[in-house]
Amino acid sequence: MGQNPEMDNLAVFVDAGYLFKQGSEAVFMSKLGRHQLDFDARKFIENLTNWLRKIYPLDELMRTYWYDGAKHGVAIPDQQSIAALSFVKLRLGRINSSGQQKGVDTLIVRDLMVLSQERSIQRAVVLSGDEDLREGIEYVQDRGVRVAILGIDSNHGSSQSVELVREADQALMIPREILKETLSRRETSDIDKSMHSVPQSIAKKHSTPSPAERFSVIAKEFALGWKAKATGGEIAALLSDRPRIPKELDAALLQHAVQTSGVNSIEEGPRKAMRVSFWTTLAAEDDS
Repeated sequence: MGQNPEMDNLAVFVDAGYLFKQGSEAVFMSKLGRHQLDFDARKFIENLTNWLRKIYPLDELMRTYWYDGAKHGVAIPDQQSIAALSFVKLRLGRINSSGQQKGVDTLIVRDLMVLSQERSIQRAVVLSGDEDLREGIEYVQDRGVRVAILGIDSNHGSSQSVELVREADQALMIPREILKETLSRRETSDIDKSMHSVPQSIAKKHSTPSPAERFSVIAKEFALGWKAKATGGEIAALLSDRPRIPKELDAALLQHAVQTSGVNSIEEGPRKAMRVSFWTTLAAEDDS
Protein backbone atom coordinates (compact mmCIF):
# COMPACT_ATOMS: atom_id res chain seq x y z
CA MET A 1 0.00 0.00 0.00
CA GLY A 2 2.80 2.40 -0.82
CA GLN A 3 1.81 5.96 -1.69
CA ASN A 4 1.71 6.83 -5.39
CA PRO A 5 1.89 10.59 -6.05
CA GLU A 6 -0.28 10.13 -9.18
CA MET A 7 -3.12 8.47 -7.25
CA ASP A 8 -5.77 9.99 -5.02
CA ASN A 9 -6.21 8.71 -1.47
CA LEU A 10 -9.41 6.89 -0.56
CA ALA A 11 -10.60 6.05 2.94
CA VAL A 12 -13.44 3.71 3.93
CA PHE A 13 -15.68 4.43 6.92
CA VAL A 14 -17.68 1.48 8.28
CA ASP A 15 -20.57 1.86 10.72
CA ALA A 16 -20.50 -1.63 12.29
CA GLY A 17 -23.96 -1.24 13.83
CA TYR A 18 -25.47 -0.59 10.42
CA LEU A 19 -23.44 -3.42 8.86
CA PHE A 20 -24.59 -6.07 11.33
CA LYS A 21 -28.22 -4.94 11.49
CA GLN A 22 -28.82 -4.57 7.77
CA GLY A 23 -26.34 -7.27 6.76
CA SER A 24 -28.12 -9.93 8.80
CA GLU A 25 -31.45 -8.96 7.24
CA ALA A 26 -29.97 -9.10 3.74
CA VAL A 27 -28.44 -12.55 4.30
CA PHE A 28 -30.88 -14.21 6.71
CA MET A 29 -34.09 -12.22 6.06
CA SER A 30 -34.09 -11.24 9.74
CA LYS A 31 -32.31 -8.60 11.84
CA LEU A 32 -30.22 -10.70 14.21
CA GLY A 33 -28.41 -9.58 17.35
CA ARG A 34 -24.62 -9.50 17.54
CA HIS A 35 -24.57 -12.58 19.76
CA GLN A 36 -26.36 -14.52 17.01
CA LEU A 37 -23.72 -13.80 14.36
CA ASP A 38 -20.22 -14.90 13.47
CA PHE A 39 -18.28 -12.40 11.40
CA ASP A 40 -15.02 -12.75 9.47
CA ALA A 41 -13.79 -9.15 9.65
CA ARG A 42 -10.50 -9.80 7.87
CA LYS A 43 -12.21 -11.39 4.89
CA PHE A 44 -14.91 -8.71 4.80
CA ILE A 45 -12.37 -5.87 4.65
CA GLU A 46 -10.27 -7.70 2.05
CA ASN A 47 -13.28 -8.42 -0.17
CA LEU A 48 -14.63 -4.89 0.20
CA THR A 49 -11.22 -3.43 -0.62
CA ASN A 50 -10.86 -5.59 -3.75
CA TRP A 51 -14.35 -4.60 -4.92
CA LEU A 52 -13.65 -0.89 -4.42
CA ARG A 53 -10.37 -1.16 -6.31
CA LYS A 54 -12.35 -2.28 -9.35
CA ILE A 55 -14.64 0.73 -9.05
CA TYR A 56 -11.84 3.22 -8.33
CA PRO A 57 -8.73 1.80 -10.05
CA LEU A 58 -6.92 5.13 -9.90
CA ASP A 59 -7.37 5.58 -6.14
CA GLU A 60 -5.11 4.33 -3.37
CA LEU A 61 -6.80 2.94 -0.25
CA MET A 62 -5.22 4.77 2.66
CA ARG A 63 -7.09 3.17 5.56
CA THR A 64 -10.36 1.62 6.72
CA TYR A 65 -11.97 3.26 9.75
CA TRP A 66 -14.16 0.91 11.80
CA TYR A 67 -16.78 2.41 14.14
CA ASP A 68 -18.54 0.45 16.85
CA GLY A 69 -20.00 0.82 20.31
CA ALA A 70 -18.46 -0.50 23.54
CA LYS A 71 -19.68 -0.49 27.11
CA HIS A 72 -17.46 1.79 29.22
CA GLY A 73 -15.09 2.09 26.26
CA VAL A 74 -13.74 -1.43 26.76
CA ALA A 75 -13.20 -3.27 23.47
CA ILE A 76 -14.45 -6.85 23.41
CA PRO A 77 -12.17 -9.53 21.88
CA ASP A 78 -13.81 -9.30 18.43
CA GLN A 79 -13.17 -5.56 18.35
CA GLN A 80 -9.58 -6.04 19.50
CA SER A 81 -9.05 -8.43 16.58
CA ILE A 82 -10.37 -5.83 14.14
CA ALA A 83 -8.08 -3.17 15.63
CA ALA A 84 -5.11 -5.47 15.04
CA LEU A 85 -5.72 -5.71 11.28
CA SER A 86 -3.34 -3.84 8.97
CA PHE A 87 -4.48 -0.41 7.77
CA VAL A 88 -7.57 -0.53 9.99
CA LYS A 89 -8.35 2.05 12.68
CA LEU A 90 -10.92 1.14 15.36
CA ARG A 91 -13.05 3.95 16.80
CA LEU A 92 -15.34 3.18 19.73
CA GLY A 93 -18.49 5.02 20.70
CA ARG A 94 -20.70 4.07 23.64
CA ILE A 95 -23.43 1.55 24.33
CA ASN A 96 -26.13 2.88 26.64
CA SER A 97 -28.18 0.96 29.19
CA SER A 98 -30.70 0.04 26.49
CA GLY A 99 -28.00 -1.54 24.34
CA GLN A 100 -28.11 1.28 21.78
CA GLN A 101 -24.99 2.55 20.03
CA LYS A 102 -24.21 6.21 20.75
CA GLY A 103 -21.56 8.66 19.57
CA VAL A 104 -20.53 6.73 16.45
CA ASP A 105 -21.90 9.30 13.99
CA THR A 106 -19.94 12.03 15.77
CA LEU A 107 -16.73 10.01 15.41
CA ILE A 108 -17.33 9.45 11.70
CA VAL A 109 -17.99 13.14 11.08
CA ARG A 110 -14.94 14.11 13.12
CA ASP A 111 -12.63 11.88 11.08
CA LEU A 112 -14.14 13.03 7.78
CA MET A 113 -13.59 16.66 8.74
CA VAL A 114 -10.01 16.21 9.96
CA LEU A 115 -8.95 14.17 6.93
CA SER A 116 -10.50 16.69 4.54
CA GLN A 117 -8.93 19.68 6.34
CA GLU A 118 -5.52 18.03 6.18
CA ARG A 119 -6.13 17.06 2.54
CA SER A 120 -5.27 13.48 3.49
CA ILE A 121 -8.00 12.00 1.30
CA GLN A 122 -9.70 12.91 -1.94
CA ARG A 123 -12.46 10.29 -1.77
CA ALA A 124 -14.50 8.82 1.09
CA VAL A 125 -16.66 5.69 0.97
CA VAL A 126 -19.09 5.61 3.91
CA LEU A 127 -20.97 2.43 4.82
CA SER A 128 -23.91 3.80 6.81
CA GLY A 129 -27.49 4.94 6.50
CA ASP A 130 -27.83 7.59 9.19
CA GLU A 131 -29.03 11.05 8.22
CA ASP A 132 -26.91 12.56 11.03
CA LEU A 133 -23.89 12.21 8.71
CA ARG A 134 -25.38 14.50 6.07
CA GLU A 135 -23.92 17.80 7.28
CA GLY A 136 -20.49 16.24 7.77
CA ILE A 137 -20.55 14.96 4.21
CA GLU A 138 -21.52 18.39 2.92
CA TYR A 139 -18.62 19.90 4.87
CA VAL A 140 -15.98 17.62 3.33
CA GLN A 141 -17.45 18.01 -0.15
CA ASP A 142 -16.89 21.74 0.16
CA ARG A 143 -13.20 20.89 0.68
CA GLY A 144 -12.90 18.81 -2.46
CA VAL A 145 -13.58 15.31 -1.13
CA ARG A 146 -15.83 13.12 -3.26
CA VAL A 147 -18.18 11.04 -1.11
CA ALA A 148 -19.81 7.75 -1.96
CA ILE A 149 -22.50 6.36 0.35
CA LEU A 150 -22.38 2.58 0.54
CA GLY A 151 -25.60 0.84 1.45
CA ILE A 152 -26.94 -2.65 2.02
CA ASP A 153 -29.87 -3.74 -0.10
CA SER A 154 -32.72 -4.34 2.34
CA ASN A 155 -35.52 -6.85 1.87
CA HIS A 156 -37.98 -4.30 3.25
CA GLY A 157 -37.28 -1.11 1.34
CA SER A 158 -34.49 1.42 1.74
CA SER A 159 -32.10 1.01 4.66
CA GLN A 160 -30.67 4.52 4.29
CA SER A 161 -31.82 8.06 4.80
CA VAL A 162 -33.06 9.57 1.54
CA GLU A 163 -31.45 12.89 2.48
CA LEU A 164 -28.11 11.19 3.13
CA VAL A 165 -28.12 9.45 -0.24
CA ARG A 166 -29.18 12.66 -1.98
CA GLU A 167 -26.31 14.60 -0.41
CA ALA A 168 -23.63 12.13 -1.54
CA ASP A 169 -21.83 12.32 -4.85
CA GLN A 170 -22.47 8.66 -5.50
CA ALA A 171 -24.63 5.88 -4.04
CA LEU A 172 -23.41 2.28 -4.12
CA MET A 173 -24.79 -1.03 -2.85
CA ILE A 174 -22.42 -3.57 -1.35
CA PRO A 175 -22.57 -6.90 -3.23
CA ARG A 176 -24.60 -9.42 -1.26
CA GLU A 177 -21.92 -12.04 -1.98
CA ILE A 178 -19.50 -10.15 0.26
CA LEU A 179 -22.01 -10.33 3.11
CA LYS A 180 -22.81 -14.00 2.53
CA GLU A 181 -19.13 -14.94 2.57
CA THR A 182 -18.38 -13.14 5.83
CA LEU A 183 -21.58 -13.28 7.92
CA SER A 184 -22.89 -16.55 9.32
CA ARG A 185 -25.54 -17.48 11.84
CA ARG A 186 -24.09 -18.63 15.16
CA GLU A 187 -25.45 -22.03 16.07
CA THR A 188 -24.20 -21.98 19.67
CA SER A 189 -24.41 -19.29 22.30
CA ASP A 190 -21.41 -17.17 23.23
CA ILE A 191 -21.13 -18.96 26.53
CA ASP A 192 -20.87 -22.29 24.71
CA LYS A 193 -18.17 -20.88 22.48
CA SER A 194 -16.23 -19.67 25.51
CA MET A 195 -16.12 -23.24 26.76
CA HIS A 196 -13.70 -24.02 23.93
CA SER A 197 -11.29 -21.52 25.51
CA VAL A 198 -11.16 -23.38 28.82
CA PRO A 199 -7.66 -24.76 29.52
CA GLN A 200 -7.26 -28.42 28.56
CA SER A 201 -6.39 -29.32 32.15
CA ILE A 202 -9.93 -28.31 33.10
CA ALA A 203 -11.47 -29.97 30.06
CA LYS A 204 -9.90 -33.27 31.01
CA LYS A 205 -11.41 -33.16 34.47
CA HIS A 206 -14.88 -32.01 33.37
CA SER A 207 -16.67 -32.77 30.12
CA THR A 208 -18.72 -29.59 30.75
CA PRO A 209 -17.01 -26.64 32.50
CA SER A 210 -18.76 -25.26 35.55
CA PRO A 211 -20.29 -21.74 35.52
CA ALA A 212 -17.35 -20.49 37.59
CA GLU A 213 -14.87 -21.84 35.03
CA ARG A 214 -16.82 -20.40 32.09
CA PHE A 215 -17.04 -16.94 33.60
CA SER A 216 -13.38 -17.06 34.63
CA VAL A 217 -12.53 -17.33 30.92
CA ILE A 218 -14.73 -14.31 30.15
CA ALA A 219 -13.13 -12.31 32.97
CA LYS A 220 -9.67 -13.12 31.64
CA GLU A 221 -10.62 -11.74 28.21
CA PHE A 222 -11.98 -8.60 29.87
CA ALA A 223 -8.80 -8.11 31.92
CA LEU A 224 -6.61 -8.45 28.82
CA GLY A 225 -8.79 -5.94 26.96
CA TRP A 226 -8.65 -3.43 29.82
CA LYS A 227 -4.87 -3.76 30.15
CA ALA A 228 -4.37 -3.21 26.42
CA LYS A 229 -5.87 0.28 26.74
CA ALA A 230 -4.54 1.22 30.20
CA THR A 231 -1.27 2.99 30.97
CA GLY A 232 1.41 1.50 33.18
CA GLY A 233 0.47 3.94 35.93
CA GLU A 234 -3.19 2.98 35.78
CA ILE A 235 -2.31 -0.71 36.02
CA ALA A 236 0.02 -0.12 38.98
CA ALA A 237 -2.60 1.99 40.77
CA LEU A 238 -5.24 -0.68 40.28
CA LEU A 239 -2.96 -3.45 41.54
CA SER A 240 -2.11 -1.40 44.62
CA ASP A 241 -5.78 -1.54 45.67
CA ARG A 242 -6.06 -5.29 45.17
CA PRO A 243 -8.40 -7.07 45.88
CA ARG A 244 -10.85 -4.13 45.69
CA ILE A 245 -12.07 -3.46 42.15
CA PRO A 246 -13.43 0.08 41.63
CA LYS A 247 -17.22 0.05 41.36
CA GLU A 248 -17.30 1.36 37.79
CA LEU A 249 -14.79 -1.20 36.57
CA ASP A 250 -16.51 -4.00 38.45
CA ALA A 251 -19.82 -3.01 36.86
CA ALA A 252 -18.18 -3.00 33.42
CA LEU A 253 -16.81 -6.50 34.08
CA LEU A 254 -20.25 -7.82 35.04
CA GLN A 255 -21.94 -6.13 32.07
CA HIS A 256 -19.32 -7.56 29.73
CA ALA A 257 -19.95 -11.04 31.16
CA VAL A 258 -23.71 -10.71 30.74
CA GLN A 259 -23.35 -9.43 27.18
CA THR A 260 -20.84 -12.10 26.20
CA SER A 261 -22.63 -15.03 27.82
CA GLY A 262 -26.16 -14.07 26.89
CA VAL A 263 -27.48 -14.75 30.41
CA ASN A 264 -29.68 -12.35 32.36
CA SER A 265 -27.90 -12.62 35.70
CA ILE A 266 -24.78 -14.12 37.27
CA GLU A 267 -24.83 -15.86 40.65
CA GLU A 268 -22.50 -14.90 43.47
CA GLY A 269 -20.18 -17.92 43.06
CA PRO A 270 -19.33 -17.21 39.40
CA ARG A 271 -19.02 -13.49 40.25
CA LYS A 272 -16.33 -14.24 42.81
CA ALA A 273 -14.56 -16.52 40.33
CA MET A 274 -14.61 -13.72 37.75
CA ARG A 275 -12.98 -11.26 40.13
CA VAL A 276 -10.30 -13.76 41.08
CA SER A 277 -9.63 -14.44 37.40
CA PHE A 278 -9.46 -10.70 36.70
CA TRP A 279 -6.80 -10.10 39.35
CA THR A 280 -4.85 -13.25 38.47
CA THR A 281 -4.75 -12.27 34.81
CA LEU A 282 -3.81 -8.67 35.50
CA ALA A 283 -1.06 -9.59 37.92
CA ALA A 284 0.33 -12.30 35.64
CA GLU A 285 0.41 -9.96 32.68
CA ASP A 286 2.02 -7.25 34.79
CA ASP A 287 4.76 -9.62 35.95
CA SER A 288 5.44 -11.10 32.52
